[in-house]
Amino acid sequence: MPRPVRPSWRKVWLQLHLWLGLTIGAVAALLGVTGAALVVKEPWLRLELGAMARPVDPAAAPLPPDLQVQAAQAIATGGRRLLSVAAPGSGPMPVATVLALLTEPAGESGPRFLVATFDPARGDLLGVRPFGDLAFAQLLDLHRALIGGPTGAGLVAVVGVVLCLSLATGAYLWWPRRPDSGRRRGFWRRRLLPSLTGPWHRQVRVLHVTAGIWLLLPLAVVAVTGTLLARPDLIGAARRGPPPAAAAPPAPDDACVAVPDAATAVRLGLAASQSGTFLGVMAAGSGWMVTTTTGMLMVDPGMLNPGCGTVTAMPRGPDLHGVMNALHGRLMLGWPGQVVAFLAGLALPVFYVTGLVIWLRRRR
Repeated sequence: MPRPVRPSWRKVWLQLHLWLGLTIGAVAALLGVTGAALVVKEPWLRLELGAMARPVDPAAAPLPPDLQVQAAQAIATGGRRLLSVAAPGSGPMPVATVLALLTEPAGESGPRFLVATFDPARGDLLGVRPFGDLAFAQLLDLHRALIGGPTGAGLVAVVGVVLCLSLATGAYLWWPRRPDSGRRRGFWRRRLLPSLTGPWHRQVRVLHVTAGIWLLLPLAVVAVTGTLLARPDLIGAARRGPPPAAAAPPAPDDACVAVPDAATAVRLGLAASQSGTFLGVMAAGSGWMVTTTTGMLMVDPGMLNPGCGTVTAMPRGPDLHGVMNALHGRLMLGWPGQVVAFLAGLALPVFYVTGLVIWLRRRR
């Protein structure tokens, strides 16, 4: 009786690579295209925002930070609530103006998020737009959660994990079968830069394999960071940083009054900081978190005078979430990394199409 033939490990890895690609390939291709578009978001977002992204006089001296925040606070009326104010160039959008994020009641659908910008030198309101109406916001939601809320974000995380497995199996299949192959003259050059001559189906396979090897490391970084960004609870502890430093001893209660608004919190925070450039302020519970280049300061609502001990210094610890964002969009390499991340995003639909062609041809 003949012994059953066991499949080789290479065939097992090939089947695993094939079905991983067929399972998540289409979704990964969509995430790649949207991710590539978000990598170059600066020019088209400035175009979409128009005058909201540009100061009236770029050469004019900016107002003090508390007056910039006060201008944003002035439009938080009629049910609107101020969430955050960012200095020019320091917010989540690449604008050269003061950027404020607010919410306003929107009926049964819950609060609606608004984006407002102000001239940094005059404090004039340049415009207000619902964040959800921006094409940038819709594309961001598609990339982060497939417009599916928490469920979609979970699916994106799963796709990131499967993509990592697909890259690992692809690298295994590319690696030489014989250990002594790499000693032959010109072997690695031919391996990394193969010829594109021959029939079209060979060119498709060469493109699939070679592009995958050249972009293996950037794609792995993008996949891992994308998984962590889709599941921020996995890095939530690292975002909080070190424990807050001890506050100053409290003064007598009769020397203190309630903090009325974000502008006052900024004045308190900067007075307590005594150094560092203002980056932004955001609502944090019942108080305000003031961020500068040297650290963060929590201003509680109980007091006005910094001597009351209401300004709590929070040393600027490692922000893993910020590191993940920098790695995901630019590989922490500036504009060269941005170019590589853009190419890696566009490569995902190429891998899906070429892999599908290779599979369909083998089925004949």
